[in-house]
Amino acid sequence: MSLIEWNDAFSVGIQKIDEQHKKFFSITNLLFDSMRGAQDREVIGSVLKELQQYVVYHFKAEESLMKMYNYPNMNAHKQEHDGAIHIVNKLVLDYERGIHTVDIELLKFLSDWIQSHILQVDRKYIPYVRGKV
Repeated sequence: MSLIEWNDAFSVGIQKIDEQHKKFFSITNLLFDSMRGAQDREVIGSVLKELQQYVVYHFKAEESLMKMYNYPNMNAHKQEHDGAIHIVNKLVLDYERGIHTVDIELLKFLSDWIQSHILQVDRKYIPYVRGKV
């Protein structure tokens, strides 16, 4: 069972970005499966590290597109990205220090954030790059 499932409503119409968004869904579901399967801390920590690295990779790709096509709200969008990176970095650090665990509330937060970011924030830059990528 998946926590979060991709469907066409999440498509931004740019294959590269859609594939990266699908990867976020995959990593979130892997965390969910690891938590449900009571995987050890090392396995869950590894998935969290993958999330941490992928967040940076994906956001740089989006920001590059926004810059290339002179998206006028790039700074605000980048601030959203920076906030998400900060949250993920803190989550990984807290997990490594034993301060926080991966639980359903955390996964629900990640799932909700990913979905709302794609559907509300990412949708705003699409008219500037669609058909140009």
